Amino acid sequence: MPAPKRIEPTNLNEWFGDKIRRLRKARGWSQIQLGEVVRLSGSRIAQFERAEDVPPQDITELLDRELGAGGQLVEMRPFLARSWEKKWPEEIEDIEAQASRIQLYTHVVPGFFQTKEYATALLGAGIPFFGGDLDEKVGLRLARRSVVDGPRYPWVRCVLDESALYRAVCPSHVMRDQLLHLLKECEQPHVVVQVLPFAANRAVIPGLAWATIWTLADGRTVVYQETMNNGYFVTKPREVGIYVSLYDQLHTDSLSAEASKALIRRTLEDRYS
Repeated sequence: MPAPKRIEPTNLNEWFGDKIRRLRKARGWSQIQLGEVVRLSGSRIAQFERAEDVPPQDITELLDRELGAGGQLVEMRPFLARSWEKKWPEEIEDIEAQASRIQLYTHVVPGFFQTKEYATALLGAGIPFFGGDLDEKVGLRLARRSVVDGPRYPWVRCVLDESALYRAVCPSHVMRDQLLHLLKECEQPHVVVQVLPFAANRAVIPGLAWATIWTLADGRTVVYQETMNNGYFVTKPREVGIYVSLYDQLHTDSLSAEASKALIRRTLEDRYS
């Protein structure tokens, strides 16, 4: 009986997985044996070889070294298609670490200041639509808190839409704990949260709620614009200027920091006591 015909990879992810498989077989290793070398299960290796997932950067480096790929796997990884919740943190990590100021406008409590329960409820609502591992997503979300207390101790200024105080994304007791936690974060000298009230009657450009503005240590300003399942950097001075001007207008229309904290406290008493 003739050997089954080998199916050639049809895209870069499949090529990457096929490369791992061929290098593994050249060493005479099973998937389980390779998994033991790089501290993973054999089934996880199988996922990589079938192009069902992309290994993290550290695992890719291990695979490249142990399989003798000569740097090919590491060089190829940035060009592979990856799920958004895994790709996004890697793309912004270096930029965010350089930030001396972070500005954003949100319709929910900012990710920097979310409690685990609030983040779980918020991200869990998207699982039926976008898939992914909820625990992993929550872990990535909570890890962003370290940016606020990072070595550069960036100034964080957030304009929070008033609707975020009322939107029922979680049970009442979770929302209460979340708003109490937000108030505590607001006491930090480098954190400013200002509520954009309904009374401001400002026609907000929806996309601004998906954008983060970073001022870097060297003085440059960079914008990261998220979309439904992707994202991109905005670096052209004219386009960045538009984002900054829009944000500054929202900042002007918002309540002061003290008035915002007072509104959050009243909301706690009226809705979540």
